[in-house]
Amino acid sequence: MAVYDAARVSRAREFATEFGGAGGALAAMVLLPAVVYYLWICVEFYGGALQFPRTALLAHLAHAVPTWKATIVYLVWLAWQALLAWIGPGPSGQGALLPDGHSRLTYRYNGLFAWYLTLVAATALHVTGVFPLSTLYAEFGPLVTVATIVATALAALCYVGGRLSGRTNRASGNPIYDFFMGSVLNPRIGSFDIKFFVELRPGIMLWFLLSAAMLAQQRAAYGLVTTSMLLVVFYHACYANACFKGEECVPMSMDIAYENFGWMLSFGNLVWVPFVYCLQAYYVLTITPADIPRGFALPMLVLHMVGYWVFDTANSQKDYFRNEGRALRDAFPRLPWGRLRHPETLSTARGTPLLVSGWWGQARHMNYTGDLLMAWTWGLTCGFGSVIPYVYAVFLTLLLLHRLRRDERECRLKYGTDCRPRRVLTGLREPCRSAGRRRARKATAARQNTNGSIR
Repeated sequence: MAVYDAARVSRAREFATEFGGAGGALAAMVLLPAVVYYLWICVEFYGGALQFPRTALLAHLAHAVPTWKATIVYLVWLAWQALLAWIGPGPSGQGALLPDGHSRLTYRYNGLFAWYLTLVAATALHVTGVFPLSTLYAEFGPLVTVATIVATALAALCYVGGRLSGRTNRASGNPIYDFFMGSVLNPRIGSFDIKFFVELRPGIMLWFLLSAAMLAQQRAAYGLVTTSMLLVVFYHACYANACFKGEECVPMSMDIAYENFGWMLSFGNLVWVPFVYCLQAYYVLTITPADIPRGFALPMLVLHMVGYWVFDTANSQKDYFRNEGRALRDAFPRLPWGRLRHPETLSTARGTPLLVSGWWGQARHMNYTGDLLMAWTWGLTCGFGSVIPYVYAVFLTLLLLHRLRRDERECRLKYGTDCRPRRVLTGLREPCRSAGRRRARKATAARQNTNGSIR
């Protein structure tokens, strides 16, 4: 089953310009790093209170000048993750159809191995005092700068490499825009896929370790760990684990299957994800010993677990369907209703079926609903003293609304009249016309009568 026709979508959108073209790309490359520094300054020096941008804030950037320690830590971190990705054990599989219309790349899925080994190594280094996790807190500003330099340099190398090799993909001809969006789809060094590596490994793991560093610093500085800190670090651990247990489905995502690798993905994954997403834990550290009431903590934990269940099982149902019923790795935790034993599908004029049962029969992108429920719960767990813990939730909401519009456009391109979006919840839509599910049930019943069952 071809789950994503990259060739057809690429041809249909090769002249499309997103994010405001070259002007929007240039603005993003200037403003996004500034936003990261601004949020860090507000948390570190002003207790989470937003400050009106002024020249006095620039003085705090002296604390973000790269240090030798931060440089060595970050480069060793990247080397460690690259080594695990290169030699770590794990199954292999093929990705989405490439723009040539017939070939696919092979990926090795050893992220779960790297995740657990990294947790063990980080714990050992912290407990023995060789590398206390609180070092990441002490070097936070310099680490942001080093990561930004590395992300920009990596994007530049891939851009130049794509131009020199002649393997450019959907290039607009504008160097600013093409540097931002990328000039090559799958930059590789041998079998090592740079985009696939950057998508999860360094950023997601570092996000969790930075949050854990805030917990370690809180304990070291105040002799206690607050309930809100425990919850926030637990939330982030759950999300990171979910990313790596589902790694084998990442090659089918739009980032891997469609987006070129440029500054947007490089900066987003290496800088924005780890250093912005951890700010909830950072903020909780700065307001110690303030804490949320115990009676408020339990509802927050329940909301997170509900959101996680919806997010995890909706993605799992989709992934099993995309993999044509083949068993995925039995990674922890495997939750109830994560796999539909007899999924209902809708045949389309394009020839590929649509899933119209389980979560995907209720509304389109229920995984987005779970994701958003978690994101807003994480912010609420930090209280109401600052808007910074809600930056992630606001960013994710805007991002998913953008993806929703993009997904609807892709659906119309791929399935034509078989896909008629109808809003059912904020950010959600039904996959097909209302008669679709009735047709799917009839088709399912007919196949069951003929074959006994379907996968």
